[in-house]
Amino acid sequence: MKTKLFMIIGAFISISFLISSCYKSNNTNYNTTPTSNKVTITSAGYSPASLTVVMGSSVTWMNNDNAVHTVTTSDGSINSGDIATGSSYSKTFGAAGTFNYYDTNNNNLMGVLIVTTSPGGGGY
Repeated sequence: MKTKLFMIIGAFISISFLISSCYKSNNTNYNTTPTSNKVTITSAGYSPASLTVVMGSSVTWMNNDNAVHTVTTSDGSINSGDIATGSSYSKTFGAAGTFNYYDTNNNNLMGVLIVTTSPGGGGY
């Protein structure tokens, strides 16, 4: 009788631990706090070319090239002006959306920024 009781208690503890471990591991992968993100600019393009951030986050584009570059959207929601060599441009995004941007000095350089309302994406 005691053996059966210990087996039931042991199984209950094991299942509780397993459920708790799964729950914790799933939640620790989410960053619900807006963060700072970096994009580098070179003659090869924006790196990363596509970036997803949470609303409220800031993004900094750093010009690591020997030419002047810009970060510009056609609707004007992002307009860095000229970013000199070694300089950067930062913007904080308070609204969700998809921002396709390009370099007005080199139309071949294009990137996309996706701003979500939650770490899991979507919601806008």
